Amino acid sequence: MLVGKESFCDFHTIREAVDALERMPGERQETLYILSGVYEEAVRIYRSNLRIVGIGRVELTMNRYAKQWGETGEEIGTFATPTLFLGGRRLLLENLIVTNAAGQGDGIGQAVAVSAYCDEAVFRHCTFKGHQDTLFTGPLPPAPKHGGSFGGIPLKERHDRCRQLYQYCRIEGTVDFIFGGATAFFERCEIRSLAHAKRGSRGYVTAASTPPGAEHGYVFRDCALTAEPGVTGVYLGRPWRAHAKTDFVSCKLGGHIVPEGWHNWDNPANETTVRYREFGVHDAKTLRERRVPWALCTGSLDAAPDKKDVFLGTDFWIQGGENGTWQ
Repeated sequence: MLVGKESFCDFHTIREAVDALERMPGERQETLYILSGVYEEAVRIYRSNLRIVGIGRVELTMNRYAKQWGETGEEIGTFATPTLFLGGRRLLLENLIVTNAAGQGDGIGQAVAVSAYCDEAVFRHCTFKGHQDTLFTGPLPPAPKHGGSFGGIPLKERHDRCRQLYQYCRIEGTVDFIFGGATAFFERCEIRSLAHAKRGSRGYVTAASTPPGAEHGYVFRDCALTAEPGVTGVYLGRPWRAHAKTDFVSCKLGGHIVPEGWHNWDNPANETTVRYREFGVHDAKTLRERRVPWALCTGSLDAAPDKKDVFLGTDFWIQGGENGTWQ
């Protein structure tokens, strides 16, 4: 299938193409090619066994935000805002820019670009743009911290775990801009912190909610953490839930990262349950003296996890990886 503005294309919007794909049998892999252009639409994809490839500069953009009023007269909340929602398994996305253009501020709140509630998914050469809560990696925690429900886009398939590989991607934001419960491996990505709307406010790269008992949460390997000029006061992560796990392996960190490195989300009890680690750190001895005492900081790579460790029991990362092909 081919999406684009040209008359010969099968579809002129991504949503039309996805609707057609959803009606097809889901057992066979399908491929959707998208020609260069800006597509102003919110897209929900529930099907599995799908490859989406952007040709040229392909941007999918929308501007929904948590503080926006819905049809019920209430705020729509974080999980109703994604520009792109993915709910299936065995997905491969290449060369796409996904943007939530809502901006930031007290009247905006969270605004998700990608809600990756998907298992065995590969993202390669993609860019995700937003501010607070740019990329959500499912699954959700069992319940919100303060009761009620998460709301948002309804789920048709619930994954007990979501395993995801991000290669050569660029992800940007301000607060908790990579968050959720997935086992996710970020390889050679740029993780860019943007200026906060409120000068002097803290920034947080990750907010993992790794389920209890999961061996791995987020692993960043050979990534570069960069920032807009003037950005300071950014933490590597804080725990959205008590058992958050996040590793940085042989990563390059800009000067915007605070010496303490990690934040306990104003709850000292989290310090005994989280697992925050840095491996392959240059001048680790000096940095370790400045990091919080409840996180690991070492120059060694001996215990650093690799893809085969993180994705033990599945081969999706090989078939859908850089040198693989889906079968």
